[in-house]
Amino acid sequence: MPRNATIISGALNGLEDLLVQNGRDPAALGQQSGVPTNAWRNAQCEIPLFSFVEVFEQGASMLSQPNIGWRSGTYFDFQQLGDLGSAILSASTVGSALRTFERFLRFVQSESDMQLSVEDGVATLTYRILNPDIWPRRQDAEFTLSVLIELIRRGAGRAWQPDLICFEHTAIRPTGNCIDTAGSFCLFDCETNALSFPESVLSAPMPRDDLNRHQQALKNLTQSLTTKAWAQSLTARTRTAIYEGLGSGTADQETVARQLGLSRRSLHRHLKDEGARFSTLLDDCRFRVARHALVDTRQPLAQIACELDYSDQTAFERAFKRRTGMTPKRYRQSFGKVPS
Repeated sequence: MPRNATIISGALNGLEDLLVQNGRDPAALGQQSGVPTNAWRNAQCEIPLFSFVEVFEQGASMLSQPNIGWRSGTYFDFQQLGDLGSAILSASTVGSALRTFERFLRFVQSESDMQLSVEDGVATLTYRILNPDIWPRRQDAEFTLSVLIELIRRGAGRAWQPDLICFEHTAIRPTGNCIDTAGSFCLFDCETNALSFPESVLSAPMPRDDLNRHQQALKNLTQSLTTKAWAQSLTARTRTAIYEGLGSGTADQETVARQLGLSRRSLHRHLKDEGARFSTLLDDCRFRVARHALVDTRQPLAQIACELDYSDQTAFERAFKRRTGMTPKRYRQSFGKVPS
């Protein structure tokens, strides 16, 4: 399943620059991760998101540079994203650029989520890969947040820094070094990857404001994204909607059906035509997220239960034991990779 998600190969350009600077052959490294050779030459080639994430992890290991994801973000060229890059760069304000990225992320990267929210004068921009089977992904998280910071700096100025940076992964280098690299206070082992900054930053003007270009790019993106979405099976679209809704109380069949433009009955019927059932998809998504949380994180069982929309920890424990024959605690003790 992790190999179904894709990303536009243009996102590799920052990593490619760093590998070449260090005398490494990007294509050779990419082959080890399943990145097609032509992906380094064709910016609009779709490649497996799993391979993209893995090639960053391998690059960091090969060069002994744990901050390679972060550094790659500073080299990233938005023009490599085609219409999305054009729409982002021609936006009138930082807020418009980020909203465009948020709305059309799936044009370049599937099974992923970006959300911009504002509360009490503080803007928070979150990013995560929805598929829990794609892990480890620390370099991807650092790369993406670095890209977003570089985008905001186009309007807010080169010296701009977010007030807080959050990462879902565990720190792999001293926290002080991370702050030196990112330039902001960093937290790790968080629920998602995020940037927090004053709401006023969203009003900063972008330097290449071009309304006609922006609107044309949005039109092209809308048409392309619609075509791309309907090319997916309903089962795949339902699974993504469930991942998005877990933890927010919106992963139930009624809400997912509405999000997909269907009635509950129509969703049930069409899934049945594809040999799937909503309850089975929900149970599978919950299990995959739970397995990842138990093996790769230190999240308390109560928190995991809440993020999976179980009524309480006991309900989660019963469901998990039915699936695996083991309690969540025993499963973590047997397979956990993160020290307690």
